[in-house]
Amino acid sequence: MNSTTSGATSRKTSGGTGGAAEDAAGGAAADGASPAASARSLAASARRAQIVEAAIETLAESGYAQTSFTRIKERAGISSTRLISYHFGTKGELMDAVLEEVGLRAHRAITRRAEGRTTALDALTARIEAQLEWAARHPSAVRAMTEICRNERDADGTLRHGTEVTERANVDALEPILRAGQENGEFRPFDTGLMALTLKSAIDAAIVRMARPPRLTLAECVRELTTLARAVTRREP
Repeated sequence: MNSTTSGATSRKTSGGTGGAAEDAAGGAAADGASPAASARSLAASARRAQIVEAAIETLAESGYAQTSFTRIKERAGISSTRLISYHFGTKGELMDAVLEEVGLRAHRAITRRAEGRTTALDALTARIEAQLEWAARHPSAVRAMTEICRNERDADGTLRHGTEVTERANVDALEPILRAGQENGEFRPFDTGLMALTLKSAIDAAIVRMARPPRLTLAECVRELTTLARAVTRREP
């Protein structure tokens, strides 16, 4: 399982459902749209968000293969699958929207926790804690992202997404913190790419341990991984 961060946000985020209603309203106002047009735009954004949320829950409960427009319709409590295909022409388009939305949610939550830290070590441990906490509190979103990455395929059978995008994003988010810690003298010398990959792998393993028996608690995983991060980056006296 890949650690849940902002990998999906490397795609364009304009189609995400988080904040879509506000974007639609702002755009309509800027274009001088009528109140009726603004209301229709907001309603469409709300419907898209409803469908994406139902898709997340259906993927988490039934898996990718069993996730159909019919099941999503039933989960969303809407009258027809045509309402889904109106907003998302194909299952692939809807899966893209799910990845984008989950990635955006995770990115916002994790980045917010790491912001404003005064030391590299604080930023590193805050990011680790935030990733684990987000995964523990949003298991359906994690499962949905995993199901799509492992199963969504192009016509020729190749995986459309795989785990490479989110894996690279996780490493890219950790490396600047590690470099900053070396530059300011907090951290010992080491290869930041390898260290970022090592910490990312530890986060992945902890997410699995929280989800599968014998389960570890969130507190246990946070304690062990932040202790690990301090130990492997510490500069020798």
